[in-house]
Order: sequence, then structure tokens, then C-alpha cells
Amino acid sequence: MARDDADERHICPLQLGFIERCVRLWSNPGETVLSPFAGIGSEVYVARKLGRRGVGIELKPSYWRTSVDNLRRLDDEMSLPVLFDTLESA
Repeated sequence: MARDDADERHICPLQLGFIERCVRLWSNPGETVLSPFAGIGSEVYVARKLGRRGVGIELKPSYWRTSVDNLRRLDDEMSLPVLFDTLESA
């Protein structure tokens, strides 16, 4: 999705399920997860989704932009009310 024409192929991209298991296993809610080679932000995305903070470092502008878009979309999704949230406040 963030690939440029001259990019190399990723031989083994990480699956979100694998990242989720690692984040759950080696961090606690509220802690910070560091992704020094963030790519499109998968580790930071999962960390944020699981109630952690995430810091990602990425040098390639197209990957960074994709990461920002993914994280903004997640923040928008997480800010939406859930059906049971409205029942609790009633």
C-alpha cells in the first residue's frame, strides 16, 4: 500500500495477529511500545488498539504517511461510541 515503484519486496511482512500476541505478552496497558523500523505503523497501531502508547520511527516518507493515515483512522474508530456505552450512561 505504501510501496513505491523502485521498492524491494518484503519477504516476510508481520501479521497483525502475531504483533498483537507479542504486544499483549511483553507489555502492559499504559506502557510504551517502540517500533524502531515502523514501516506502515503496524506495531504502533496494535499497541494503541490494546491501550498502550506507541512510538514509531520511519525514514521513508510514503510509509510514514501511510502509518499516519492508519493511526488517524484507528483514532476515529476508537472515538466512536459503542452500543453498550450509550446504555451505561442512560
